[in-house]
Amino acid sequence: TLKSSALIGALSLLFFLITATTFASLGVLLPAMIAEFQWSWTTAGLGFTVLALATGVFSPLAARALDGLGARRLYAAGGAIMALGFAMMAGASGAILYLAAAAFIGAGFALLANVAGTYLVGRAASAKRRSLLIGAYLAAGGAGGVIGPFMANAGTDHWRLYWGLSAIGVLACAALVAALAGDARGASEEAAPAEIAAAAPWRTRDAMRTPAFIIIALALTVAYFCGVTVSTWSVAHLQKLGASPAFAVGMLSLYALANALSRAAGGVAVRTISAKRLLIAALIGNVVGMTCLAFATSREIAVAFALFDGFAFGMALFATTALIIDYFGLKNSPAL
Repeated sequence: TLKSSALIGALSLLFFLITATTFASLGVLLPAMIAEFQWSWTTAGLGFTVLALATGVFSPLAARALDGLGARRLYAAGGAIMALGFAMMAGASGAILYLAAAAFIGAGFALLANVAGTYLVGRAASAKRRSLLIGAYLAAGGAGGVIGPFMANAGTDHWRLYWGLSAIGVLACAALVAALAGDARGASEEAAPAEIAAAAPWRTRDAMRTPAFIIIALALTVAYFCGVTVSTWSVAHLQKLGASPAFAVGMLSLYALANALSRAAGGVAVRTISAKRLLIAALIGNVVGMTCLAFATSREIAVAFALFDGFAFGMALFATTALIIDYFGLKNSPAL
């Protein structure tokens, strides 16, 4: 329906925006903030730790809030929390307020990102188009990682304004999602009866003990470990191996582009290739990509790193999401 399409579009736009304005922007704007406040890199880097920690801590709460409060209240609350974090970042006067802002932004990111978003996209889509649209939704988040650094770089000289505009944008997008999503809950009252019957009544604790969940979780952990390593150190590592700063940054952008495209490609490929095989391909891509990064003494090897590792992270994110839904059902997927 038109409303379902609008909801999927709004969710994708929100995922793009929150990815672009958080992890993809903070590192670009930090040098300007450091220069103004005379912080050490240790203090500045702690903001990343707090941002990531808050995202991890609040992610399980997103599933509970979706089930208990419904999508409308969840996205309204998440938008308000994240906007407050951005406003605090815009008005930061020292390290304490900066770290508090990072915590609020991380909490908001967890509530607004793909824990609830993937479920709502899957719920709004027909069974035939579900994988395709989930892949497109995840790709929108990946695109935020590509565009975000360019957005932030344009706002370096006015970083307080950038954070303020981020607050307004996220609040508006979250409000739009809340209006379109209504009171949808994790129980999926509007799902087809056949889908409800097919979904096993898994308790989260029981599902987490199954070999399937453990393997899926370990695979995603490996992908994230490699992804964080690439985001944190690849630019410096490539420069140490002799690459120019511009080329090193370009490889990180190419990595982000491959990441975004592979998420969308997964939604198409899963129609003919099982999600399990796609995950195996992603893990093999991780091996090739990280090996190329370790020995990237030429431009060709560096490009191979960016393409293989970018493909690996995006495909692993899609394939693990698809496998969770395949094994445990759509309605159980937010908590898992």
